Amino acid sequence: MVRFAWKIGGVFLSLTLATVANAQNWEAPRTADGKPDLQGVWTNKTLTPLTRNREFGEQSALTQEQVARLEAGHQDFLDAEFADSDPDRGAGAGAQAGDDGNTEDGYNEFWKDLGTHIQMINGEYRSSIIVDPPDGQIPYAGDPRARFRRDPNGPGPYDGPEGRPLAERCLLSFGSHSGPPMLPVMYNNNYQFVQTDDYFMILSEMAHDARIIRLDDSEHLEDMRKWMGDSVGHWDGDTLVVETKGFNPQQNFRGASENLTVIERFSRTSSSEILYSFTVEDPSVFSQPFTGELMFNSRPIQESMYEYACHEGNYALSGILAGARELERQEAAENQ
Repeated sequence: MVRFAWKIGGVFLSLTLATVANAQNWEAPRTADGKPDLQGVWTNKTLTPLTRNREFGEQSALTQEQVARLEAGHQDFLDAEFADSDPDRGAGAGAQAGDDGNTEDGYNEFWKDLGTHIQMINGEYRSSIIVDPPDGQIPYAGDPRARFRRDPNGPGPYDGPEGRPLAERCLLSFGSHSGPPMLPVMYNNNYQFVQTDDYFMILSEMAHDARIIRLDDSEHLEDMRKWMGDSVGHWDGDTLVVETKGFNPQQNFRGASENLTVIERFSRTSSSEILYSFTVEDPSVFSQPFTGELMFNSRPIQESMYEYACHEGNYALSGILAGARELERQEAAENQ
């Protein structure tokens, strides 16, 4: 094994020729029809955020020092969260000195699985998942809050279960985990890919959302609008390209409308990585299309997908609606 090292800006960079040679000689596994085999269980968890922290401006690639600071800061946070609790503190005592002892955090860190590293793509530590526009932000056209305002004459958010978010009703995973685009959330960031000559299936661990993509089909079905849209795909060389349209109106990614189109690209880059890119387009909501990149990493073979029992022991939805009915009764009593 031959190794070279350079010192650039006080940082030693080493290159192992054997590693480079192995990467150059690697060939993607293929299915019986000769297409790259993307099957397996993968995860997209990462500390890299969807949109870029404003402090980095148009800096898409982070330095080693910046990465170390971000990852160490997250580890310090975890160490504090997992530290032993004060056995003498009062009931409901908060974590911060001088607070009122209340908390709105429904989960402690035991339940979360955000990842512990900034993602690296093409040799760069990325400051955001969004790579275009250059500032790493979602290019809204006008005030983005307008898309989330409710019709004052329509049903209220607490009038019935149909007014609550899809994830709260266990109909779809939250945070666009199931996609498209498929984005990391605070836990259950695993996916299973199953591939045949005619179909490509993506099973999301959260809520067990299954998206079935028809291959070599250029026509979108218009008979219904699906939760995750209607997806058709084709192979562009060794890259799987998927176009999705026809989203259900309640599935409004980042305020998008019924005009939303998402283009995804899956390229296997190593034995343990799939480069996933997506482009989001909706001219009625976004001033221009925007593109993001994520690395999907393979899960160990012994770590299978978990059962996501969304409604077991879940009293949140009934509690929310019961609380709203109680407030209505109190208001009615006061007005008598």
